[in-house]
Amino acid sequence: MPSKSSMPASRRAWLRPLVAALALSWLSACNSTRKLLKQAEEYMADGRYPAAVRTYDKVLKKRPGEPRALVGLARAWLETNQPEKAVTPAQVAAETQVAGGREVFVDALLANGRGASAVDLAGELADSSPDPIAWRRLTEVRLAAGNTKGAVASAEKSLELGGGSQAQALAAWTHARRGNCGRATSLAGRAATGASENIVVQAEAAAVFRQCLDAAQAQAASSTARTLLNRGPFKEEEEALRRQKGGDLEGALRRLSWLRSVYPEEGAYARHLGILWADAKVWGRAEAELVAALNLPPFAVATSAAGVQFADRRSEQLSPDQRQAAVAQIWGELSRVRGKSGDIDGMAEALEQRARATRSTDAQDWLKAAQAWALSRNPSKGVDAALRAVDMAPDSYEARKVATIVLVNAGILDRAIGHGRNAWAIRPGDPDLALILARLHIQRGELRDARAILTAGIKTNPTDPRLRDALRRLDQDR
Repeated sequence: MPSKSSMPASRRAWLRPLVAALALSWLSACNSTRKLLKQAEEYMADGRYPAAVRTYDKVLKKRPGEPRALVGLARAWLETNQPEKAVTPAQVAAETQVAGGREVFVDALLANGRGASAVDLAGELADSSPDPIAWRRLTEVRLAAGNTKGAVASAEKSLELGGGSQAQALAAWTHARRGNCGRATSLAGRAATGASENIVVQAEAAAVFRQCLDAAQAQAASSTARTLLNRGPFKEEEEALRRQKGGDLEGALRRLSWLRSVYPEEGAYARHLGILWADAKVWGRAEAELVAALNLPPFAVATSAAGVQFADRRSEQLSPDQRQAAVAQIWGELSRVRGKSGDIDGMAEALEQRARATRSTDAQDWLKAAQAWALSRNPSKGVDAALRAVDMAPDSYEARKVATIVLVNAGILDRAIGHGRNAWAIRPGDPDLALILARLHIQRGELRDARAILTAGIKTNPTDPRLRDALRRLDQDR
């Protein structure tokens, strides 16, 4: 390129306006971008988040990759409850190392139920900062990862750094999850007193008190939270569902516990919370919530008070078929929970109630209930379920065999032997059934029939020592 001195004066004169125009255009674009950024940040400060989203988008169209706009856009998406749209701009912002970029990336992952993948990043941010919010963020991330012990430690650190009522409420929850109810209720009480205008703090305090069986304080915090609802609905179920879907069971549990405490008469929250406790393998809490759900609207159609029947209008939210299906699903969950906790009687009851709730015509539904009753401490309670299974599937060997066992345990021997003989006709030679039938015939004095059954059983199962021993004892007694 020729030097300025060697360039003809006429050409230099021609270039000057062009350079000036380009510089002016560049300055104008910069000024426009700065104005848009300032406007977007003002929208954020005023709580006009959709307007902020649109304005940050304009900035990024003019200047792709603008770090401040990426952070702002991610924050705006989080504030509009669309966290799935916040992840990409937040991740790009985090990679640019712009101020606030890594923090908003962790927040976006948390909001999408992916907090467990941000443990290392949140730990780095907390270790390099005396900010209590950074330690609160780490606490939530650790909870998302299932590290309740670590969550207690970081929550306490947030308190040491002056985190205030929100830090107290979160720390109270972490202690409650670890079973430290003394510390949990102390912190929850301080949080509720110090943040009487904060619905989340009140709801979390109520949830902690409720979990720690402090009914009076739970009621007080719940009442305060409901008073604050005059300013608008308390919508946390969508966020809980999002966290659950993303794999953050603890985050979902925490938020559903808030809702359950604020809306104690809403059965849908009790059911959802019960299922979450079951997923967390906390069987006692799961059972309590599921049982409560069955007695609350919209699953309980009517309640009796002083002999007067009244229905909660929330029961009208479901059609009869929808309610029937929902109640059956709750009983199904209860059977699983009770089975896992070793409550066989409770499991049997739940299985039978599930079949009754759906008016089931499937023999398998009644058979499962009868089988559970047969293993329970009260096997005679399985008679109705067993006979229903036989009525629906008279040619089913399993139904006939279970009916035989249940009737024997109930002392109804004549009917038991009839079902036993039917089962034997369907599948002759079954060693278990052979032993049952032989005992029944012996009790009735029908020794020849008992011997015939045992002999047939041995022929089919020659290595079964139980049958040979029973036949030997029968012959000795003769």
